[in-house]
Amino acid sequence: MISANFDWQYKSSEISSEAKEFAKELSINDSIVEMLIQRGYDSIGKIRDFLNPSLDQLRDPFLLHDMKKACERINQAVENGEKITVYGDYDADGITSTSVMYETLLNIGANVEFFVPNRFTDGYGPNPEVYKRIINEGTTLIVTVDNGISGNDAIDLANSMNCDVIITDHHQLPEKLPNAYAIVHARYPGDEYPFGEFSGVGIAFKVATALLGELPEEYFDLAAIGTVTDIVSLTDENRVIVKFGLKMIENTERPGLASLSKLSGLKGELNEQSIGFGLGPRLNALGRMGSARSGVELLTTFDDVQAEELARETDEQNKKRKKFVDDISTEAIIQAQTQPDSKVIVVYGQNWHEGVVGIVASKLVEKFQKPSIVMNLDTTTRILKGSGRSIEGFNLFEAINGIRDELVSFGGHEMAVGLSVEESKVDILINHLDQFAATHNLDQIAKPTLKISSVLNCSQVNEALFNQLQLLAPFGTDNEYPIFEFNPQMVSNIKTMGQDNSHLRFQMVDNGSKVNVLAFKNGALADELGANFDDMKIAGHLEKNTWQGRTTIQVMLDDMYSSGVQIIDKRTRVIAKEMFEPTAGYVFFNAKLFDKLNNIINDESAACLYPDLSSIDKFDNIIVVDCPDEPGILEDLLTKISSESITFYLFKNNYIGSKGMPNRAQYAKLFKFVMMNNDIKIHDNIKEISKKLNIDLQNLIFMINVFNELDFVFIDNGIMNYNPDLVKSDLSNSRAYQSREKQIEVEKQLLAISREKFKQAIRICLGK
Repeated sequence: MISANFDWQYKSSEISSEAKEFAKELSINDSIVEMLIQRGYDSIGKIRDFLNPSLDQLRDPFLLHDMKKACERINQAVENGEKITVYGDYDADGITSTSVMYETLLNIGANVEFFVPNRFTDGYGPNPEVYKRIINEGTTLIVTVDNGISGNDAIDLANSMNCDVIITDHHQLPEKLPNAYAIVHARYPGDEYPFGEFSGVGIAFKVATALLGELPEEYFDLAAIGTVTDIVSLTDENRVIVKFGLKMIENTERPGLASLSKLSGLKGELNEQSIGFGLGPRLNALGRMGSARSGVELLTTFDDVQAEELARETDEQNKKRKKFVDDISTEAIIQAQTQPDSKVIVVYGQNWHEGVVGIVASKLVEKFQKPSIVMNLDTTTRILKGSGRSIEGFNLFEAINGIRDELVSFGGHEMAVGLSVEESKVDILINHLDQFAATHNLDQIAKPTLKISSVLNCSQVNEALFNQLQLLAPFGTDNEYPIFEFNPQMVSNIKTMGQDNSHLRFQMVDNGSKVNVLAFKNGALADELGANFDDMKIAGHLEKNTWQGRTTIQVMLDDMYSSGVQIIDKRTRVIAKEMFEPTAGYVFFNAKLFDKLNNIINDESAACLYPDLSSIDKFDNIIVVDCPDEPGILEDLLTKISSESITFYLFKNNYIGSKGMPNRAQYAKLFKFVMMNNDIKIHDNIKEISKKLNIDLQNLIFMINVFNELDFVFIDNGIMNYNPDLVKSDLSNSRAYQSREKQIEVEKQLLAISREKFKQAIRICLGK
């Protein structure tokens, strides 16, 4: 049985009159309009603005808190020739933020440098020691991008050294704000900007707009990359930034970005996934593997040779990052599998690169659906350092905060933490997490939700629908790609993909319509999917696929589950001992077979002879061993059992359906032969008789039994003679005749049909 990873939540499937009216005026699909209304775009003006992102939707940057003050101080520094340092961050948002601010200051004539901290030596955010060094090297104004709002100590130090700090940031505001010269933040208390969901580069872009006195369209490409990779809301101004940024990336004049796009395999029309899976991971890899300074150099250089070299270095770092993630994930998964009873997974190893342990933790969460912590052991200090990731509804920060004093360092939030702990205290951490999980009912936490836009059938999946959906792009947080539910009659052509068969592809089939489905990281479910091929619910989003000049629309799987009893078809003509090794309740119809095989059933199982089913009530796994002789018996059985899985052997070694019922001409031929011959030795001569009459041997034996049962003949000690006193009777009055008819019908219903039709028939019997 395949279980859903998410709790599927449905929007109303009804199209409102308002949606129909708006759709008619806008000339688009009414279901898409209904989708937008449900997302809060409840007027035709709001819908039109959403569908048509434009530059005039970008607000005045001076609406941001302290923007005027920040620009005045920067312009003053430019006029006085002061040295300005842009203090950035090492992820993709931080790299693009630094690039935007650095280029902007260069463009207005500033004496400017930039600094990108090293994850391993400088840590995240303002570092007092780094600030001290920067100031001692002549900096009198520090402008932070994508960080700073929690840098109280470093900023106090800067103030004491007569260096002003302007903070431009988007992260959550702490209770105590730093004493900076200016704080440019969209959610500043009491002075909130109309849109508060910018990334770091979004704020940097607004500062650039204010400083330059015009919209810096040349920065849309960088702003789009940081906005997408930082997973902020893709609505309002962010939607405009990404929409225009994608177009600019396609035709970028930045040689570094062009080279990196080429190495990422990007070409043609780009979308948010081009950034999320192509450019973003490569830029993020720099900070994970070492210094991210080269990322800013890559994005800001206009030297073609340097750009190509930096792009290759960036791509190589990403390959190394992938290798580290793959290697560590393999070891981490093996460790995690040894902790089946642990509610929170804690794994660690030596030489595990600290820059990627957070990615590995996310992979463990995805695989095991448990909060996970992955750490590297420093063999010199015997200190473990790493990252943790949680599941929705479990506050990992709160869970660990209770033993903060036992740790070397600790920080983070509900879903992600960073920590260091002495090796000798790992057990304290593990035990505390399990106790916290138990007292906070981790086992009862609801699955994360999956929002289903509507239910589609396969025939509705086409390029026209896909193109209509693209009106909603770019997709991301708060503007998720519409996810649809499918209830196909069956899935077929199930195949694994990838070097390690970790991915899956199959087809959904509905009344002759077929749709391809790609299911990444679901390769392990191939066999179970095959076992439940006729009972699957599929949730996924549409994607265009072009191969060898042919374009099709396929479904990218988001989740799936089998909705009822697992039906396993193992119909057979051969019985072997190993077929009775699984722990299960075994059902027999034939008493002789039951007596013969009952003794090989393992001790943890039970066997019963229909209709007495009392001994198998407790089993969730039922195995139907042999085939009943009459129609309706199996259906009756299925109405009386309740289980999660039913396996059908339906053993029968001699199928009579292929021979069918003898015809009247054959009966007449046999009858004539009996009348014309006396003392027929059927035991000795049955094969010769079969050959002479040209009647199949098994059919001949059956016909003789029918004649004998109806007293058409006498059989004594293997000698058969005609009964001169016979009373005419229809052949169908014979019990043997009736039994054979029933057996043939059973074979037609259960044994002579395809796997697909068999499962459909069983589902009908189960009422599923």
